[in-house]
Amino acid sequence: MEGAKDAFAGPAGTEADGVAVNVSQAVKPEETLLSATITSDRRREGVQITLPLELDLDWKSYVVAPGAMYNGNRFIVSPQPYCPHILTEGVTPDGPIVQADVPRLSADTGYRAEFAANAFTIPAVGLYDSEKQCGYLIGVEVYGVWGVTGINLQTLPNEPVRVEVCLPVMRQRRYRFCDWEEVDNEPGMVLEPGSDVRCKVRILPVQANSIPAFVRRMAEYGFAHRGEEARRPDMGFSEAAELIENKMDAHNWKENIGCYQTQEPFVQTAWTGGGPTIVAMAMSDHPSRRQRALRMLDLFCRDALSPSGYFHGVYYGEEWRSFGVKRPGCRGFSLIRRPLGCTRDILKVFTLLRERGEEVLPAWEDAARRNLDAMVDTVSRFGHLGYTVDFDTGDVLWGDSTCGAFGIEPLVRGAAWFNESRYLETARKLAGYYATRFLARGYTCGGVGDALMASDSESNYALMAGLVHLHAATGEPLHLEWARQAADLFSTWVLCYDAELPVGSPLERVGIQPRGAVFANVQNQHGAPGVCTVSGCELLTLYEATGEERYLRSLEDITQCIPQMIQRPGQEEVWGEDLIPGSISERLMTMDGMCACGQTVRMSTWPEISMLLTSRELPSVYQNKQFGHAARFDLTANEQI
Repeated sequence: MEGAKDAFAGPAGTEADGVAVNVSQAVKPEETLLSATITSDRRREGVQITLPLELDLDWKSYVVAPGAMYNGNRFIVSPQPYCPHILTEGVTPDGPIVQADVPRLSADTGYRAEFAANAFTIPAVGLYDSEKQCGYLIGVEVYGVWGVTGINLQTLPNEPVRVEVCLPVMRQRRYRFCDWEEVDNEPGMVLEPGSDVRCKVRILPVQANSIPAFVRRMAEYGFAHRGEEARRPDMGFSEAAELIENKMDAHNWKENIGCYQTQEPFVQTAWTGGGPTIVAMAMSDHPSRRQRALRMLDLFCRDALSPSGYFHGVYYGEEWRSFGVKRPGCRGFSLIRRPLGCTRDILKVFTLLRERGEEVLPAWEDAARRNLDAMVDTVSRFGHLGYTVDFDTGDVLWGDSTCGAFGIEPLVRGAAWFNESRYLETARKLAGYYATRFLARGYTCGGVGDALMASDSESNYALMAGLVHLHAATGEPLHLEWARQAADLFSTWVLCYDAELPVGSPLERVGIQPRGAVFANVQNQHGAPGVCTVSGCELLTLYEATGEERYLRSLEDITQCIPQMIQRPGQEEVWGEDLIPGSISERLMTMDGMCACGQTVRMSTWPEISMLLTSRELPSVYQNKQFGHAARFDLTANEQI
């Protein structure tokens, strides 16, 4: 846009109470670099310097704060404490999209949101005006001598969009896990006489003809600012798998049910356990664990089918249920992700058994087919798979969200297994729906069961994975382009830089290097070791189809992050005496959205399954001669690359 590089304003030589702020500009064709110098003639405490930037963008512009805000989080709010209950009234198959009380740019919050920059996965925020087809990336230093940088975003009606870079962060209110608290412990910086504090802010004008094109620029910026800290070899794939499997055999196997129970007090058919556990244990080197996986598969296929053909969501004691009944008086809504994910995983096991020359029982195939037929029926009547579904009828009760994107991959797999073209055609329809309804708008949402329809990384990855498999089946360039768009968006959920953990904090004491943590969603603001609940192998497939190194490096960072979080003997001071070796907590806090930075929660969670899948679906080292790139997924591997 003509004159875009001049479309902001900041302080120039302002001075108050002996503190001087001098800002210089270095204007280049690709960016404007602001360099601020703060000096003081005497000791000052509690100082915050704000560098305001005014952008000539429409106040309704697309706003992304990677890992924390997508499309300004401008969705309907249902203020509930954690875990927000699925709504049963006032919802339809067409929506609305509803989230908890999270930071957002909407009227009830004065169109203003305040963040600490360490809440972001990429050290930048992005703003894009679709009408003008231009926007900006505002790159910041996350940390400095002042502490953690603050970023305030403001989009007031009919006024220029405003971004404030604050040294340091001093929020009026802080978001904490579906709630808010007044802030009284962000004291500002201390300036000594003669002190010279310097910081830099990058303003990159972006010309883009669509939101996905703009998101791609954000992803490229993240790759350009990827951390360079050398990784320390930790626990290898084989050792990690054996430790986790031993723990699961000793503490997660329920002989009376014939099932690995990875989340108390119930068994899920998929999401953080269930189907992914079947795949992981079916790929074990131990015959007894393989047999247990098949017992679990048989249980699901014979007992877990609902009247509509979908798998039920959870198993409580001796009863299969849809998840919504946990709330008194709640209608039987079930998160559609569970049966979709379970069908995907069962079909993966079918392929594995065929490769090993083992039998696939007709009852198992019938269960998979009934789920696939249910998907076809629901899509034929509603055009998508919604967010919650009535498992008696197959009706979508609440949409619309990207949760149904979990159905694309099983439909593609089912088309190949059963040689059934209508499954592939349904996958095509879903791909088109989710690409145009969500990717084109720069967010995905509704993939998890404890965050309502908050924008999330899990539905994002499922959409990407489904598109990768769909492209492999069809060879259509559009499916590959959509897969790339989904991968670009997903990369904004992966911590790209070397985040700092407070000295003496639990995670710092065990030497965690956070780069590669995957942020969950904008409600549950935390990083996690791994993608819930998969290996990430589709990123490798996408790299092989495109040669785009960014996808390979993102996967490398993710895989190298997971093993460090495995609890092992000698770490009881951090993880506690009662946490079993082989457990992995899902919470890797590099920000303060759930608890303090550097903290964790002592718990056994789904990353254990992601680690198993990673160790089995990815090579220890990888080299691609065609594109000239290599990666080390297992830091302890001896192979040369």
